[in-house]
Amino acid sequence: MYLTLNDTKIYVATGGKPFDNTLPTVVFLPGSGLDHRTWALQTRWFAFHGFAVVAPDFPGHSLSTGEP
Repeated sequence: MYLTLNDTKIYVATGGKPFDNTLPTVVFLPGSGLDHRTWALQTRWFAFHGFAVVAPDFPGHSLSTGEP
């Protein structure tokens, strides 16, 4: 899914399930120079085991626009 923040399009991976704000949420943040794919297996596992998942790409990385 994409969010817009200060005119910057931010990609947020949700582990293959739609985001559900009624579920407990796990946030995965990539390290320097990495993106949401760092957490691909973990986000999918949590999303399919009762959690809402968010794994954003920071601005200028992978599928997000803007300056890094």
